[in-house]
Amino acid sequence: MSFGKRNAGVGHPARNLLPPALVEETADKPAMGPMKVSNPGSIDKSFIALAAGVVIVSAGAAFAAPAVLDMFSTQVRPLEAVVAGLDRTHAKAALAREAFPDGEGRAFMTSLHVNFPADHDHLLNLLADEAMTGGDRDDLLKKVGKWSAEFVMPNLAAIGRTGADGFDEALNITTGALTLLEHTAGCTADKLEKLVSDPTNLANGWSYGSEAYKFSMQSSTMLVNLAAKGRNAPQLPTDFRREDEEALMTAFFGMMMDPQVMALIQASSSGGNLAGSEEALKQIDICEMGRSVIYKLKRLPQGTKERIFSASTQGLDKLPADLMGQMMSGNTGMAGPGAAPAGFPVGMMP
Repeated sequence: MSFGKRNAGVGHPARNLLPPALVEETADKPAMGPMKVSNPGSIDKSFIALAAGVVIVSAGAAFAAPAVLDMFSTQVRPLEAVVAGLDRTHAKAALAREAFPDGEGRAFMTSLHVNFPADHDHLLNLLADEAMTGGDRDDLLKKVGKWSAEFVMPNLAAIGRTGADGFDEALNITTGALTLLEHTAGCTADKLEKLVSDPTNLANGWSYGSEAYKFSMQSSTMLVNLAAKGRNAPQLPTDFRREDEEALMTAFFGMMMDPQVMALIQASSSGGNLAGSEEALKQIDICEMGRSVIYKLKRLPQGTKERIFSASTQGLDKLPADLMGQMMSGNTGMAGPGAAPAGFPVGMMP
């Protein structure tokens, strides 16, 4: 068999499978072929830097995307627009998404739906009835306040079974209440007196979107999560032991050394100098004193925390929710500063 002579420029067909040869660049002949690798046999350092930059930027965008989308997608529509033209079933579905469309509100509603779907549905019934009769979000918060008393009391025993973790979370809620009080009113007696002297201060402070509202939703979410955590947990011991007494005495003497507590004791024992006593009491920072007490309690041994928390929550779930709500909020059935603000977790008054 003979092979004819191929035309010029035509190579063996197999050679067409190979990549074209690299073309060296000269001053009078710029390279027109593929890119030349500066260090053959290894990855170019500039390529590594470029790839790393792409990875970093992409990762940053991935983390930032939810926040950016949330910022642009979250629109607080008026409630009348949310439930307009809807029946009760569809209004409940809409309110599950838009009753409280901020981050704190969504976290609370999501946790409740995941952990306690029946309670979530009951709350939506209350919210739907209020919204469909012309209520605004501040009115919905009043419904949440009523619902919270009904939810917390039957779940106190479960919350108590979370042990030391629940004990610390309860202290975290109290710390948040002190911080809120510090930012909104002040922590001295004269500032607190000024706050409660005008009922509109409390009403305005607990409106939807306020710092008090955010704290309330965060605290409610903590309580729902604790109730879910302790629902199937075993019962913890409630008997106090010798080591518990010793730990509490140590904490007590540590509290006594706090400057605010010492000032309180001194003002209380000033004898007949009533004016001086009142003036001294006005200078005491309640928030600083509370934080000192919380710090000491958080340093208690784990076992002591468990027994204290378990003992303090046993039996309370057998009492009527409305009675316990009044007792724990300081409300005796009369409207006034002693009543818990709408939406505030029961028993978590600052």
